[in-house]
Amino acid sequence: GETNRTFHHVPGQPGIDLVKSGSLDLGADGIATPGDLITYSFTVTNTGNLTLTNVTLDDPLVTVIGGPIATLAVGASDSTTFSGTYAITQPDIDAGQVDNIAVATGTPSVGDDVSDSDTHTEPILALPLIDLVKSLASNADEDASGTVSLGDTLTYEFAVTNTGNVTLTDVTVDDPLPGLSVVSPASVASLAPGASTIFSATYSVTQDDVDAGQIDNTATTSGTPPSGPDVTDTDPETVPVPQNPVIELVKSLASNADEDASGTVSLGDTLTYEFVVTNTGNVTLTDVTVADPLPGLSVVSPASVASLAVGASTTFSATYPVTQDDVDAGQIDNTATASGTPPIGPDVTDTDPETVPVPQ
Repeated sequence: GETNRTFHHVPGQPGIDLVKSGSLDLGADGIATPGDLITYSFTVTNTGNLTLTNVTLDDPLVTVIGGPIATLAVGASDSTTFSGTYAITQPDIDAGQVDNIAVATGTPSVGDDVSDSDTHTEPILALPLIDLVKSLASNADEDASGTVSLGDTLTYEFAVTNTGNVTLTDVTVDDPLPGLSVVSPASVASLAPGASTIFSATYSVTQDDVDAGQIDNTATTSGTPPSGPDVTDTDPETVPVPQNPVIELVKSLASNADEDASGTVSLGDTLTYEFVVTNTGNVTLTDVTVADPLPGLSVVSPASVASLAVGASTTFSATYPVTQDDVDAGQIDNTATASGTPPIGPDVTDTDPETVPVPQ
């Protein structure tokens, strides 16, 4: 008998699949820095029904090692032939990731080449940090005192360092010290990781600073990372200002009422003493007083002066009637004492004796 045969055409359906993966090695410091390596692996699978030959891999970012795969059977996978590494750059770290696409291509036994691509995104952890060190760079020392004193022009320096792993932009320094000049430069456009820049400003020492014995203030730096909020750092600086509290008293006989019109100091005459007190130190004095133990002397007026500025003088006064003891002694001797309270430390004092002859 005759045998009937039926032939079925099985169409060729070539296919290929690529899966790309990566791993970033941060090194011993555990922080992403330029030069750290991403190691990529590539798994190629024949997903069609035709054997593939001359399977190649192209990755524009990575130098691919291995291949081509001479033959890849239907359903077979290869994850060992292709590999590659990539050294990350500062722009990659600033971007926070590395993106790239690889393409696998194979030649089927029939028909055109087939290909597949796969995109991989490797995240890179940003660590934005900034550091500020404020210091007194110089003192113009206008009075040549050799120390920080009233009117001296101080120059402050602010050293700002990018201690993180991403580029910072719009780096600024702010210092709220009243009287400080504008900080220069106003800003730095960009500061790379590990880089430093210097800002500066000048300041004239005031009497309040001298009275305080020091200049205290805190500066703040800030910078903008590629993403996320600004980073800041503060640094306080204390500049000692030496204090020298001094008071000076000059006591004198200002006038004689000369009630008996004798023309000389004589019994019953009313004498007026003046006490000129001068602040000869470099700090403001408060509660300035004069004490005079001479028996019979009136109360010294005023009782006190609330505040006496550096270089300023004030006058106290008191009256005294000449006694027979004074005539017998031939003179009136006594010593007055001025005292004042500086901002810091014990009161300062000065004494001045005065002898008034009494003719016998």
